[in-house]
Amino acid sequence: MIPLDKKRDVFILWFVKRHTKREISRKVNVSRGTVDKIIEECRGKIGELNLSSDADLLSHMDEIVVASSIHRKRKPYKLTPKTISVIEEMVTNNEKLARMGSEDAKSTKDLFEDFQKQKKEKPNLITDFSIDYFYKLVKKVKDKIHEEGI
Repeated sequence: MIPLDKKRDVFILWFVKRHTKREISRKVNVSRGTVDKIIEECRGKIGELNLSSDADLLSHMDEIVVASSIHRKRKPYKLTPKTISVIEEMVTNNEKLARMGSEDAKSTKDLFEDFQKQKKEKPNLITDFSIDYFYKLVKKVKDKIHEEGI
């Protein structure tokens, strides 16, 4: 979510002072894509308000530049100790196979798919998280194995 003060700065720099998008991006410290989004949002509000091209936009700034209506809250993953132990066991067994040069050793993606399949067998496992989060967990387990050994 973009803070309202940055939106106002972009509005003033673009519509009043007529700076380029690149200059605005540098001054406000946001990406040019974000500058584009803010400008398009302001243009939409100007269209809704039926303001003419001769209108004093600065006097209508509070109506044009408004806070975002979308408030996204991310829900953190709360894994149970049981779920973490199952992942640790899978990774440890896989590392043993990999060190022995076995063809049964799996990639992290394959481990994730196997872990997702275990939901049917063990309904109390939490499996509704992304593969990226699984990669982070696997990396922690592998780092622990490299420090302490198997």
